Amino acid sequence: MEQPQGIVCSLERFATHDGPGIRTLVYMKGCPLTCVWCSSPHTQSKLPDLLYTSSCCIGSDDCIAICPEKALQRSAGEPLQIDRDLCNACGICVEACTSRALEISGQSMTVDELFREVDKDSSFYRRSNGGVTVGGGELAMQPEFVSAFLKKCKEQYIHTAIETCGLAPWIGLESILQYVDLLHFDIKHMDDKVHRELTGASNRQILENARKASKMCTMIIRIPVVPGCNDTEENIIATAKFAASLEGQVQRIELLPYHQLGMHRYTQLGKTYQLDDVETPDESHMERLKYIVMSAGVDAEIVS
Repeated sequence: MEQPQGIVCSLERFATHDGPGIRTLVYMKGCPLTCVWCSSPHTQSKLPDLLYTSSCCIGSDDCIAICPEKALQRSAGEPLQIDRDLCNACGICVEACTSRALEISGQSMTVDELFREVDKDSSFYRRSNGGVTVGGGELAMQPEFVSAFLKKCKEQYIHTAIETCGLAPWIGLESILQYVDLLHFDIKHMDDKVHRELTGASNRQILENARKASKMCTMIIRIPVVPGCNDTEENIIATAKFAASLEGQVQRIELLPYHQLGMHRYTQLGKTYQLDDVETPDESHMERLKYIVMSAGVDAEIVS
């Protein structure tokens, strides 16, 4: 039987977050949300993307000459221009770029190919009680591939965790969760109207999926705390009350302070970042939000 293939953005080895112990993080391509604070815009598209780092470019123009789609051009003394409508991320220009200014985000892999990569770190999983965490992007946009991969991990007694935004048909998410030991579930905002404004989609299916998912495996709810977007006490209280109402096992709420670490990805994609004037919330504000969550009867942790 032919194995399902998935588009994997990247792997991060020897991670000590997103689950217990030493872990390998697998980032999948594709996301149904367009959060204004997204730190991983290169994972939003389902398909591979061409990334360009102008500071590395030496201006040889070999990439322009070799591009079969004529998607690259440059004016004298200017950075490379990429016509994203023409570019199909074939990677030919990357091979011609000796300065590594060009790279492809996303590659097609079979389940066995991905498993062979993560299995290289299996000795570290055993020694540290670690494992594999799959995120994105949104892993539930590739449910057949992810469920088959996680099943293979479980067959080899590897601890599995995922991080999801929760916006996916339940049938696909459910097929993944049956092979998951620990679920990180992101909740961006409890108000549906505001959620639409911040992420481009309703939160109704997200919250319904959270109710169902909490009954299947241990859940950690994550809130990206973004000043001016979702860091009001009202929203944090509403999220904490929602977590307390879930029938399954919610281990805790993790509060993730906003940061600007992904801003360079927008430049690499030729996009504009909307929150370049927003700063990381201060420690006292984060502690106040943590106190609010714990006052609702839910354990809380600030994760930097």
